[in-house]
Amino acid sequence: MNRNLGHLVRINGSIFSRAEAIDCGESDRTLAEARRAGVIVRLRRGMYAPADIYEACDDAGKHLLHARAALAAQKGRVALTGASAAALHGFALYQQDLSIVHILRLDQGASRRKALTNHHIVLRDVEADISEYDGILAISPARAVWEVACRSSMESGVVTADSALRRAPGLADRLEESRERFAYFPGSRQGRLTLSFADRRSDSPGESVTRVQFHRYGIPIPDLQHEVVDDRGVLIGRSDFYWEDCRHLGEFDGKIKYLQLLRAGEAPSDCVFREKRREDAMRAGLRGMSRFTWSMIMPDSSRQTMTELARALDQSRRLYVRGRTVIAS
Repeated sequence: MNRNLGHLVRINGSIFSRAEAIDCGESDRTLAEARRAGVIVRLRRGMYAPADIYEACDDAGKHLLHARAALAAQKGRVALTGASAAALHGFALYQQDLSIVHILRLDQGASRRKALTNHHIVLRDVEADISEYDGILAISPARAVWEVACRSSMESGVVTADSALRRAPGLADRLEESRERFAYFPGSRQGRLTLSFADRRSDSPGESVTRVQFHRYGIPIPDLQHEVVDDRGVLIGRSDFYWEDCRHLGEFDGKIKYLQLLRAGEAPSDCVFREKRREDAMRAGLRGMSRFTWSMIMPDSSRQTMTELARALDQSRRLYVRGRTVIAS
């Protein structure tokens, strides 16, 4: 691929069209050869991206490359909406079909689904919610969160809302306005429930989904990011969940969490051992602890997990009361 095309890729958001490539001196033959050689990837008909850039992206990043290509292929005025806009704003997504790009038609185009693109029509005045972000026309962060909350499961909506509030705490007021402004938006009942449950202290999608399972199975909602201190007031650690009445701690263990905790030159086994010592210290003072993983909070196992948690909470409560009584006597 020639240098002119490389310059075009840099100024074009890492994508280019067949027509642009031909203007830069390429041909259908050289493009086909580049695809076979793994130099470029086809995003959609007539739209491409360099393979090294595409493969370096996570799922959300790849989705945004497809979104840029979808927008470039439209003739009318359009903007990213829903989960696609949420990805653009850097919010976490959970159980979203990232093969589908969601665009909002700001012209007279009809609502339809075509070529891995879901075209949404404008039902209300949205101009106040449309701006350009990183060179892409899209709905505002608050409206993106609201739309995801209305159109997705509670787990998906809470993951995105928690992530948005963690990334931009100032969105809380905007989200509250959205609940009132779009009271009759399709799915608004689901959206209001989801947003009322959102909490910026939730530190990962795994924690957000676990919290939703607490809600579904009647487990009391715990305090989040609870700081555990020893008798001298020295911080021992921070727990993802804490039930004060039961003196019970909860931790979500994901692979990414341990990767984040790895120190320079430290092996994974060292990290696990260090975390075990931290857990033992946090358990001191008559505290119980439960740990959760992705497999434990999936639909086919969440009921058993929450049943076992309810028993653990009751046991911790009894042990604490009994231990406090013994100390007092």
